[in-house]
Amino acid sequence: MTTQEQRQEVLEKKDQVAATFRDLVASTEELLKATASYTSAEAEEVRAKLKIQLEQARANAHTWEDTAKQKVQQAQKVTEDYVHDNVWKSLGIAALVGLFLGCCASSGSRRD
Repeated sequence: MTTQEQRQEVLEKKDQVAATFRDLVASTEELLKATASYTSAEAEEVRAKLKIQLEQARANAHTWEDTAKQKVQQAQKVTEDYVHDNVWKSLGIAALVGLFLGCCASSGSRRD
């Protein structure tokens, strides 16, 4: 799997998690609206607690998203810096691996 494919898969998973979270929040809000007509003290207490938890979940989601964006940007920068700083080393290693594989392939065909 290439780096681009991995990046695409991570983005798709992120979008799936975000969609699931949005659905959860929407369902919770619908539940709160549906139970608004109940008047017992117990129902009021549960609704108040649920509202607080929902607000905390929203705040956490924004924090998690910001943190994830920062980490992805940091990883991209570190990777780009490494590749730019070590271009010749990377090319040399790739050339040596290619030469080694070429030698192995050619020696195997001479044995037949």
